Amino acid sequence: MKRIIVVALLFAGVTAVKSQHIYFETGKTISSFHFENSQGESLKNLQKTDHVFMSLGYRRSIFTKNLYLTAEGSYNSYGAIGSDRDVGNYFEWDVTYLGARVGLDYELFHTGNFTYFIKGAASAEFLIRGTQTLNDQVYTLQGENDFDTPIYFFRGGLGIQYKVSQKLSVFTQYMYGRSGTFKNIEGKLNINDHHFGFGLLINISKDVQDISEYASTQIVQLKKELEENTQKVKEMEETVKQVDELEEVIIAKEEEIMEKEEEIQTLQESISSALRPYEGKGLTVEERNGKVYVTMETDMLFQSGSWRIGPEGEEAVTALGNVLADNPEVTVLIEGHTDNEPFRGSGNIDSNWDLSTKRATAIVEILMKNIEINPRNLTAAGRGEFDPIADNSTPEGKAINRRIEVILTPKLDDVYKLIEK
Repeated sequence: MKRIIVVALLFAGVTAVKSQHIYFETGKTISSFHFENSQGESLKNLQKTDHVFMSLGYRRSIFTKNLYLTAEGSYNSYGAIGSDRDVGNYFEWDVTYLGARVGLDYELFHTGNFTYFIKGAASAEFLIRGTQTLNDQVYTLQGENDFDTPIYFFRGGLGIQYKVSQKLSVFTQYMYGRSGTFKNIEGKLNINDHHFGFGLLINISKDVQDISEYASTQIVQLKKELEENTQKVKEMEETVKQVDELEEVIIAKEEEIMEKEEEIQTLQESISSALRPYEGKGLTVEERNGKVYVTMETDMLFQSGSWRIGPEGEEAVTALGNVLADNPEVTVLIEGHTDNEPFRGSGNIDSNWDLSTKRATAIVEILMKNIEINPRNLTAAGRGEFDPIADNSTPEGKAINRRIEVILTPKLDDVYKLIEK
Protein backbone atom coordinates (compact mmCIF):
# COMPACT_ATOMS: atom_id res chain seq x y z
CA MET A 1 0.00 0.00 0.00
CA LYS A 2 2.89 2.39 0.81
CA ARG A 3 4.26 1.88 -2.69
CA ILE A 4 0.90 2.80 -4.21
CA ILE A 5 0.76 6.01 -2.18
CA VAL A 6 4.33 7.00 -3.15
CA VAL A 7 3.65 6.37 -6.85
CA ALA A 8 0.42 8.39 -6.67
CA LEU A 9 2.19 11.34 -5.04
CA LEU A 10 5.03 11.28 -7.57
CA PHE A 11 2.52 11.14 -10.42
CA ALA A 12 0.60 14.09 -8.98
CA GLY A 13 3.85 16.06 -8.61
CA VAL A 14 4.91 15.53 -12.22
CA THR A 15 1.42 16.47 -13.39
CA ALA A 16 1.52 19.64 -11.31
CA VAL A 17 4.67 20.84 -13.05
CA LYS A 18 3.26 20.33 -16.54
CA SER A 19 -0.39 21.11 -15.83
CA GLN A 20 -2.31 23.57 -17.99
CA HIS A 21 -5.15 24.12 -15.53
CA ILE A 22 -5.90 24.12 -11.84
CA TYR A 23 -9.46 23.46 -10.72
CA PHE A 24 -11.66 23.35 -7.65
CA GLU A 25 -14.94 21.44 -7.42
CA THR A 26 -17.59 20.96 -4.77
CA GLY A 27 -21.08 19.52 -4.75
CA LYS A 28 -23.49 16.91 -3.48
CA THR A 29 -22.96 13.17 -3.12
CA ILE A 30 -25.88 10.74 -2.98
CA SER A 31 -24.47 7.50 -1.54
CA SER A 32 -25.72 4.03 -0.72
CA PHE A 33 -24.08 1.01 0.90
CA HIS A 34 -24.10 -2.69 0.04
CA PHE A 35 -22.99 -4.34 3.29
CA GLU A 36 -22.47 -8.02 4.13
CA ASN A 37 -21.06 -9.48 7.31
CA SER A 38 -18.54 -12.35 7.48
CA GLN A 39 -21.43 -14.88 7.29
CA GLY A 40 -22.61 -13.42 3.96
CA GLU A 41 -25.70 -11.83 5.53
CA SER A 42 -26.65 -8.42 4.19
CA LEU A 43 -29.05 -5.64 5.11
CA LYS A 44 -31.71 -5.46 2.39
CA ASN A 45 -33.32 -2.12 3.23
CA LEU A 46 -30.45 0.37 3.34
CA GLN A 47 -31.45 3.81 2.05
CA LYS A 48 -29.45 6.56 0.31
CA THR A 49 -28.31 9.73 2.08
CA ASP A 50 -26.98 13.11 0.88
CA HIS A 51 -23.45 14.35 1.66
CA VAL A 52 -20.85 16.78 0.30
CA PHE A 53 -17.51 16.47 -1.46
CA MET A 54 -14.67 18.82 -2.42
CA SER A 55 -11.66 18.33 -4.67
CA LEU A 56 -8.63 20.34 -5.79
CA GLY A 57 -6.59 19.21 -8.76
CA TYR A 58 -4.48 19.79 -11.85
CA ARG A 59 -5.32 19.17 -15.49
CA ARG A 60 -3.11 18.99 -18.59
CA SER A 61 -3.63 17.95 -22.19
CA ILE A 62 -1.93 14.80 -23.49
CA PHE A 63 -1.51 13.37 -26.99
CA THR A 64 -4.27 15.56 -28.49
CA LYS A 65 -5.76 18.92 -27.55
CA ASN A 66 -9.08 17.34 -26.56
CA LEU A 67 -7.73 14.68 -24.17
CA TYR A 68 -6.75 15.72 -20.62
CA LEU A 69 -5.05 13.97 -17.74
CA THR A 70 -6.18 14.98 -14.25
CA ALA A 71 -4.73 14.46 -10.76
CA GLU A 72 -6.45 15.69 -7.63
CA GLY A 73 -6.91 15.41 -3.90
CA SER A 74 -10.45 14.99 -2.60
CA TYR A 75 -12.53 15.18 0.55
CA ASN A 76 -15.54 12.85 0.37
CA SER A 77 -18.42 12.07 2.73
CA TYR A 78 -20.67 9.04 2.42
CA GLY A 79 -23.41 7.43 4.45
CA ALA A 80 -26.53 5.30 4.58
CA ILE A 81 -29.44 4.62 6.90
CA GLY A 82 -31.44 1.48 7.42
CA SER A 83 -33.04 -0.86 9.88
CA ASP A 84 -33.19 -4.56 10.73
CA ARG A 85 -36.86 -5.51 10.72
CA ASP A 86 -36.23 -8.83 12.50
CA VAL A 87 -34.75 -7.33 15.67
CA GLY A 88 -35.97 -3.75 15.38
CA ASN A 89 -32.56 -2.10 15.12
CA TYR A 90 -31.93 1.28 13.50
CA PHE A 91 -28.60 1.88 11.71
CA GLU A 92 -26.92 5.04 10.43
CA TRP A 93 -23.44 5.47 8.97
CA ASP A 94 -21.54 8.75 8.44
CA VAL A 95 -17.99 8.42 7.10
CA THR A 96 -15.42 10.81 5.64
CA TYR A 97 -12.46 9.87 3.43
CA LEU A 98 -9.48 11.71 1.99
CA GLY A 99 -8.52 10.53 -1.48
CA ALA A 100 -6.00 10.81 -4.29
CA ARG A 101 -7.51 10.52 -7.78
CA VAL A 102 -6.22 10.30 -11.35
CA GLY A 103 -8.39 10.35 -14.44
CA LEU A 104 -8.97 11.28 -18.05
CA ASP A 105 -11.51 13.61 -19.57
CA TYR A 106 -12.22 14.07 -23.25
CA GLU A 107 -13.86 17.11 -24.81
CA LEU A 108 -16.50 15.80 -27.21
CA PHE A 109 -17.44 19.03 -28.95
CA HIS A 110 -17.71 22.81 -28.56
CA THR A 111 -20.70 25.12 -29.05
CA GLY A 112 -19.70 28.74 -28.71
CA ASN A 113 -18.17 29.07 -25.25
CA PHE A 114 -19.68 25.74 -24.12
CA THR A 115 -17.67 22.52 -24.11
CA TYR A 116 -19.21 19.07 -23.52
CA PHE A 117 -16.97 16.36 -22.11
CA ILE A 118 -16.90 12.83 -20.70
CA LYS A 119 -14.73 11.79 -17.80
CA GLY A 120 -13.41 8.66 -16.05
CA ALA A 121 -11.30 8.41 -12.90
CA ALA A 122 -9.84 6.01 -10.35
CA SER A 123 -8.99 6.93 -6.77
CA ALA A 124 -7.62 5.59 -3.51
CA GLU A 125 -9.35 6.85 -0.37
CA PHE A 126 -8.53 6.63 3.33
CA LEU A 127 -10.88 6.97 6.31
CA ILE A 128 -10.31 10.06 8.48
CA ARG A 129 -13.59 10.09 10.37
CA GLY A 130 -16.50 7.71 10.73
CA THR A 131 -19.36 6.89 13.06
CA GLN A 132 -22.07 4.27 13.21
CA THR A 133 -25.31 4.88 15.09
CA LEU A 134 -27.08 1.78 16.39
CA ASN A 135 -30.38 2.80 17.92
CA ASP A 136 -29.30 5.43 20.52
CA GLN A 137 -25.62 4.44 20.64
CA VAL A 138 -22.87 6.06 18.53
CA TYR A 139 -19.70 4.07 17.73
CA THR A 140 -16.50 5.15 16.01
CA LEU A 141 -15.56 3.26 12.84
CA GLN A 142 -11.84 3.95 13.03
CA GLY A 143 -10.10 0.65 13.63
CA GLU A 144 -13.10 -1.31 12.29
CA ASN A 145 -11.82 -3.51 9.46
CA ASP A 146 -14.87 -3.03 7.21
CA PHE A 147 -14.44 0.76 7.06
CA ASP A 148 -10.86 1.55 8.13
CA THR A 149 -9.41 -0.49 5.25
CA PRO A 150 -8.33 1.79 2.35
CA ILE A 151 -10.81 1.69 -0.53
CA TYR A 152 -10.66 2.37 -4.24
CA PHE A 153 -13.27 4.03 -6.43
CA PHE A 154 -13.93 3.87 -10.15
CA ARG A 155 -16.09 6.68 -11.49
CA GLY A 156 -17.41 7.81 -14.85
CA GLY A 157 -19.64 10.59 -16.04
CA LEU A 158 -20.16 13.66 -18.20
CA GLY A 159 -20.19 17.42 -17.85
CA ILE A 160 -20.47 20.89 -19.37
CA GLN A 161 -17.80 23.61 -19.26
CA TYR A 162 -18.42 27.31 -19.91
CA LYS A 163 -15.52 29.59 -20.83
CA VAL A 164 -15.86 32.93 -19.03
CA SER A 165 -12.47 34.30 -20.15
CA GLN A 166 -9.10 33.14 -21.47
CA LYS A 167 -8.07 32.10 -17.97
CA LEU A 168 -11.32 31.21 -16.23
CA SER A 169 -14.03 28.66 -16.90
CA VAL A 170 -16.88 27.22 -14.86
CA PHE A 171 -18.17 23.68 -15.15
CA THR A 172 -20.81 21.31 -13.85
CA GLN A 173 -20.60 17.55 -14.06
CA TYR A 174 -22.22 14.28 -12.97
CA MET A 175 -20.16 11.24 -11.96
CA TYR A 176 -21.28 7.74 -10.91
CA GLY A 177 -18.91 5.60 -8.87
CA ARG A 178 -18.53 2.29 -7.10
CA SER A 179 -15.97 1.26 -4.50
CA GLY A 180 -14.03 -1.80 -3.42
CA THR A 181 -11.35 -2.58 -0.85
CA PHE A 182 -7.62 -2.98 -1.50
CA LYS A 183 -7.42 -6.06 0.70
CA ASN A 184 -9.74 -8.90 1.65
CA ILE A 185 -11.90 -8.35 4.74
CA GLU A 186 -14.17 -10.72 6.62
CA GLY A 187 -17.31 -9.00 5.40
CA LYS A 188 -18.07 -7.02 2.26
CA LEU A 189 -18.61 -3.29 1.85
CA ASN A 190 -19.37 -1.53 -1.43
CA ILE A 191 -20.27 2.15 -1.68
CA ASN A 192 -22.22 3.43 -4.68
CA ASP A 193 -22.39 7.18 -5.16
CA HIS A 194 -23.69 9.88 -7.48
CA HIS A 195 -21.60 13.09 -7.64
CA PHE A 196 -23.31 16.30 -8.75
CA GLY A 197 -20.60 18.95 -8.81
CA PHE A 198 -19.93 22.56 -9.77
CA GLY A 199 -16.45 24.07 -10.06
CA LEU A 200 -13.95 26.60 -11.37
CA LEU A 201 -11.19 25.91 -13.92
CA ILE A 202 -8.21 28.30 -14.07
CA ASN A 203 -5.82 28.27 -17.03
CA ILE A 204 -2.21 28.53 -15.79
CA SER A 205 -0.46 27.61 -19.05
CA LYS A 206 2.67 29.65 -19.83
CA ASP A 207 1.57 30.20 -23.42
CA VAL A 208 -1.58 32.16 -22.48
CA GLN A 209 -1.13 35.62 -24.00
CA ASP A 210 -1.75 38.76 -22.05
CA ILE A 211 -4.84 40.65 -23.12
CA SER A 212 -2.70 43.71 -23.89
CA GLU A 213 -1.07 41.79 -26.76
CA TYR A 214 -4.33 41.20 -28.55
CA ALA A 215 -5.05 43.18 -31.65
CA SER A 216 -7.74 45.81 -31.50
CA THR A 217 -9.99 43.71 -33.71
CA GLN A 218 -9.79 40.87 -31.18
CA ILE A 219 -10.81 43.24 -28.39
CA VAL A 220 -13.83 44.31 -30.38
CA GLN A 221 -14.71 40.66 -30.92
CA LEU A 222 -14.40 39.93 -27.19
CA LYS A 223 -16.75 42.81 -26.40
CA LYS A 224 -19.25 41.41 -28.84
CA GLU A 225 -18.96 37.97 -27.29
CA LEU A 226 -19.44 39.48 -23.85
CA GLU A 227 -22.74 40.95 -24.96
CA GLU A 228 -23.79 37.56 -26.29
CA ASN A 229 -22.77 35.82 -23.08
CA THR A 230 -25.71 37.27 -21.16
CA GLN A 231 -28.05 35.06 -23.16
CA LYS A 232 -25.68 32.11 -22.93
CA VAL A 233 -25.51 32.39 -19.15
CA LYS A 234 -29.29 32.12 -19.09
CA GLU A 235 -29.01 29.03 -21.26
CA MET A 236 -26.45 27.60 -18.86
CA GLU A 237 -28.80 28.18 -15.93
CA GLU A 238 -31.47 26.27 -17.85
CA THR A 239 -28.95 23.48 -18.48
CA VAL A 240 -28.15 23.28 -14.75
CA LYS A 241 -31.88 23.08 -14.08
CA GLN A 242 -32.14 20.20 -16.55
CA VAL A 243 -29.27 18.43 -14.74
CA ASP A 244 -31.22 18.75 -11.46
CA GLU A 245 -34.30 17.32 -13.15
CA LEU A 246 -32.18 14.50 -14.56
CA GLU A 247 -30.99 13.71 -11.04
CA GLU A 248 -34.59 13.34 -9.87
CA VAL A 249 -35.42 11.10 -12.84
CA ILE A 250 -32.38 8.90 -12.15
CA ILE A 251 -33.35 8.48 -8.50
CA ALA A 252 -36.95 7.63 -9.45
CA LYS A 253 -35.79 5.03 -11.99
CA GLU A 254 -33.44 3.44 -9.46
CA GLU A 255 -36.30 3.11 -6.97
CA GLU A 256 -38.55 1.43 -9.55
CA ILE A 257 -35.79 -0.99 -10.54
CA MET A 258 -35.23 -1.82 -6.86
CA GLU A 259 -38.93 -2.63 -6.57
CA LYS A 260 -38.59 -5.11 -9.44
CA GLU A 261 -35.59 -6.68 -7.73
CA GLU A 262 -37.64 -7.07 -4.55
CA GLU A 263 -40.36 -8.83 -6.57
CA ILE A 264 -37.79 -11.32 -7.84
CA GLN A 265 -36.50 -11.87 -4.27
CA THR A 266 -40.06 -12.44 -3.03
CA LEU A 267 -40.67 -14.99 -5.80
CA GLN A 268 -37.50 -16.88 -4.85
CA GLU A 269 -38.48 -16.93 -1.18
CA SER A 270 -41.99 -18.20 -2.04
CA ILE A 271 -40.58 -21.06 -4.13
CA SER A 272 -37.98 -21.95 -1.48
CA SER A 273 -40.69 -22.08 1.17
CA ALA A 274 -42.99 -24.25 -0.96
CA LEU A 275 -40.19 -26.72 -1.87
CA ARG A 276 -38.46 -26.81 1.52
CA PRO A 277 -39.60 -30.44 2.21
CA TYR A 278 -37.58 -31.56 -0.83
CA GLU A 279 -34.31 -29.80 0.04
CA GLY A 280 -31.42 -32.25 0.41
CA LYS A 281 -33.05 -34.58 -2.13
CA GLY A 282 -31.42 -33.09 -5.21
CA LEU A 283 -33.44 -29.84 -5.34
CA THR A 284 -32.01 -26.32 -5.21
CA VAL A 285 -33.47 -22.80 -5.67
CA GLU A 286 -31.32 -19.78 -6.55
CA GLU A 287 -31.50 -16.36 -8.23
CA ARG A 288 -29.14 -15.49 -11.09
CA ASN A 289 -29.20 -12.48 -13.42
CA GLY A 290 -32.73 -11.47 -12.49
CA LYS A 291 -34.16 -14.99 -12.92
CA VAL A 292 -35.07 -17.74 -10.43
CA TYR A 293 -33.63 -21.19 -11.18
CA VAL A 294 -35.24 -24.32 -9.67
CA THR A 295 -32.97 -27.33 -10.29
CA MET A 296 -34.20 -30.87 -9.63
CA GLU A 297 -32.03 -33.93 -10.18
CA THR A 298 -33.93 -36.40 -12.32
CA ASP A 299 -33.16 -39.24 -9.88
CA MET A 300 -35.85 -37.78 -7.57
CA LEU A 301 -38.30 -37.43 -10.47
CA PHE A 302 -37.83 -40.28 -12.96
CA GLN A 303 -36.59 -43.82 -13.15
CA SER A 304 -33.53 -44.44 -15.35
CA GLY A 305 -34.38 -44.13 -19.05
CA SER A 306 -37.99 -43.13 -18.31
CA TRP A 307 -39.92 -39.91 -18.64
CA ARG A 308 -42.75 -41.00 -16.33
CA ILE A 309 -42.54 -38.98 -13.12
CA GLY A 310 -42.78 -40.66 -9.71
CA PRO A 311 -45.18 -39.73 -6.86
CA GLU A 312 -42.63 -37.72 -4.84
CA GLY A 313 -41.52 -35.81 -7.92
CA GLU A 314 -45.12 -35.06 -8.87
CA GLU A 315 -45.74 -33.62 -5.38
CA ALA A 316 -42.72 -31.30 -5.75
CA VAL A 317 -43.82 -30.10 -9.21
CA THR A 318 -47.37 -29.57 -7.95
CA ALA A 319 -46.06 -27.45 -5.06
CA LEU A 320 -44.08 -25.37 -7.57
CA GLY A 321 -47.22 -24.99 -9.68
CA ASN A 322 -49.13 -23.55 -6.71
CA VAL A 323 -46.55 -20.76 -6.46
CA LEU A 324 -46.74 -20.11 -10.22
CA ALA A 325 -50.52 -19.85 -9.99
CA ASP A 326 -50.06 -16.96 -7.52
CA ASN A 327 -47.63 -15.23 -9.91
CA PRO A 328 -49.38 -15.08 -13.31
CA GLU A 329 -46.86 -12.54 -14.69
CA VAL A 330 -44.00 -15.06 -14.56
CA THR A 331 -42.88 -16.94 -17.67
CA VAL A 332 -41.53 -20.46 -17.16
CA LEU A 333 -38.95 -22.39 -19.22
CA ILE A 334 -38.56 -26.08 -18.34
CA GLU A 335 -35.28 -27.60 -19.60
CA GLY A 336 -34.42 -31.28 -19.52
CA HIS A 337 -30.76 -32.34 -19.23
CA THR A 338 -28.96 -35.73 -19.27
CA ASP A 339 -25.43 -37.00 -18.64
CA ASN A 340 -23.19 -38.06 -21.53
CA GLU A 341 -23.99 -41.78 -21.37
CA PRO A 342 -25.52 -42.85 -24.73
CA PHE A 343 -29.15 -43.86 -24.41
CA ARG A 344 -29.50 -47.65 -24.59
CA GLY A 345 -33.06 -48.07 -23.47
CA SER A 346 -36.06 -49.23 -25.45
CA GLY A 347 -39.42 -47.82 -26.32
CA ASN A 348 -40.25 -44.62 -28.17
CA ILE A 349 -36.99 -42.82 -27.27
CA ASP A 350 -34.26 -42.27 -29.87
CA SER A 351 -31.55 -40.40 -27.93
CA ASN A 352 -30.64 -38.44 -24.81
CA TRP A 353 -32.00 -35.34 -26.52
CA ASP A 354 -35.32 -37.05 -27.10
CA LEU A 355 -35.39 -38.27 -23.48
CA SER A 356 -34.62 -34.80 -22.07
CA THR A 357 -37.40 -33.26 -24.18
CA LYS A 358 -39.97 -35.85 -23.06
CA ARG A 359 -39.01 -35.28 -19.42
CA ALA A 360 -39.41 -31.51 -19.77
CA THR A 361 -42.81 -32.07 -21.42
CA ALA A 362 -43.83 -34.36 -18.55
CA ILE A 363 -43.18 -31.52 -16.09
CA VAL A 364 -45.31 -29.17 -18.21
CA GLU A 365 -48.19 -31.68 -18.23
CA ILE A 366 -48.21 -31.77 -14.41
CA LEU A 367 -48.12 -27.98 -14.17
CA MET A 368 -51.03 -27.81 -16.63
CA LYS A 369 -53.21 -29.67 -14.11
CA ASN A 370 -53.38 -26.39 -12.20
CA ILE A 371 -56.04 -24.41 -14.08
CA GLU A 372 -54.75 -21.13 -12.61
CA ILE A 373 -51.53 -21.37 -14.69
CA ASN A 374 -51.66 -19.74 -18.13
CA PRO A 375 -50.36 -22.25 -20.73
CA ARG A 376 -48.89 -19.36 -22.75
CA ASN A 377 -46.38 -18.82 -19.95
CA LEU A 378 -44.95 -22.36 -20.23
CA THR A 379 -42.20 -23.60 -22.56
CA ALA A 380 -40.61 -27.09 -22.60
CA ALA A 381 -37.15 -27.72 -24.08
CA GLY A 382 -34.61 -30.55 -24.18
CA ARG A 383 -30.86 -29.90 -23.97
CA GLY A 384 -29.65 -33.49 -23.90
CA GLU A 385 -26.08 -33.91 -22.63
CA PHE A 386 -24.88 -30.66 -24.22
CA ASP A 387 -25.09 -28.30 -21.23
CA PRO A 388 -23.35 -30.06 -18.30
CA ILE A 389 -22.73 -28.28 -15.00
CA ALA A 390 -20.50 -30.99 -13.47
CA ASP A 391 -17.77 -33.42 -14.52
CA ASN A 392 -19.28 -36.37 -16.42
CA SER A 393 -16.25 -38.51 -15.62
CA THR A 394 -17.56 -39.32 -12.12
CA PRO A 395 -20.86 -40.93 -10.99
CA GLU A 396 -21.53 -37.91 -8.77
CA GLY A 397 -21.03 -35.51 -11.65
CA LYS A 398 -23.31 -37.55 -13.92
CA ALA A 399 -26.03 -37.48 -11.24
CA ILE A 400 -25.81 -33.67 -11.05
CA ASN A 401 -25.99 -33.34 -14.85
CA ARG A 402 -29.14 -35.47 -15.01
CA ARG A 403 -31.53 -32.70 -14.04
CA ILE A 404 -34.59 -30.62 -14.76
CA GLU A 405 -34.12 -26.85 -14.66
CA VAL A 406 -37.20 -24.65 -14.23
CA ILE A 407 -36.25 -21.07 -15.13
CA LEU A 408 -38.72 -18.43 -13.94
CA THR A 409 -38.54 -14.98 -15.51
CA PRO A 410 -40.73 -12.14 -14.19
CA LYS A 411 -42.03 -9.92 -16.96
CA LEU A 412 -39.71 -6.90 -16.94
CA ASP A 413 -41.40 -4.92 -19.72
CA ASP A 414 -41.86 -1.95 -17.38
CA VAL A 415 -38.17 -1.99 -16.44
CA TYR A 416 -37.05 -2.15 -20.09
CA LYS A 417 -39.33 0.78 -20.96
CA LEU A 418 -37.92 2.63 -17.98
CA ILE A 419 -34.34 2.13 -19.13
CA GLU A 420 -35.12 3.22 -22.71
CA LYS A 421 -36.53 6.60 -21.58
